[in-house]
Amino acid sequence: AWLDTEPLAAGSIAQAHRARLKDGTEVVLKLRRPGIRPVVEADLRLLAHLAEIIERESLEWRRMRPRALVQHFTQSLRRELDLESEAHHAERVAMGFLDDPAIVVPKIYWEWTGECINTQAYIAGIPGRDLAAVDAAGLDRKLLARRGSNAVMKMVLEHGFFHADLHQGNVFYLPDNRVALIDFGMVGRLSERRSNEVVDLLYGLARRDSAQAAEILLNWGAAGAA
Repeated sequence: AWLDTEPLAAGSIAQAHRARLKDGTEVVLKLRRPGIRPVVEADLRLLAHLAEIIERESLEWRRMRPRALVQHFTQSLRRELDLESEAHHAERVAMGFLDDPAIVVPKIYWEWTGECINTQAYIAGIPGRDLAAVDAAGLDRKLLARRGSNAVMKMVLEHGFFHADLHQGNVFYLPDNRVALIDFGMVGRLSERRSNEVVDLLYGLARRDSAQAAEILLNWGAAGAA
């Protein structure tokens, strides 16, 4: 029914606009920039070529496995270009917090969502960077921090599927000290084995058991080299 032509936020791949559905629902339309895919693919080809040269010419840099790094980056960026994939990520994370009203993930409106457009519920909250507004609203900073950190740990250690771009612009604070997470273009995945290793690593660091932590990190390095 209505679309604000001025972007609410803008990035290199997409920009977001406020809008309203015919039933009055306030939403945000995330729109992929026209023509961005061939630009990104050209840049990725250049990165792959540079990584191949570096790995061939430099023994020191070869140990860093630049081609594998670029390959991983390529897969992540291609997923981020697909706004429908981002919507699926959001729903998967939301499913993990169905029993936790303190963590909010915007609802996806699939009728208006596809590869180039993502339509989701508008979050009318306080941006994560605006701590003065948090105090003015009478919210509890410590409780917000605890709920936010617990949500991250739950995603990483229990779900094995987590938001991989949780900067201040992707976090909003809501009444009743609720925390809203947006923008699921970048996500990470951990196997159950790796999640258990992260727990052991954190436990070792908490106990200041440097030998245990070092052993875990060495095992990760060996697995990566393999």
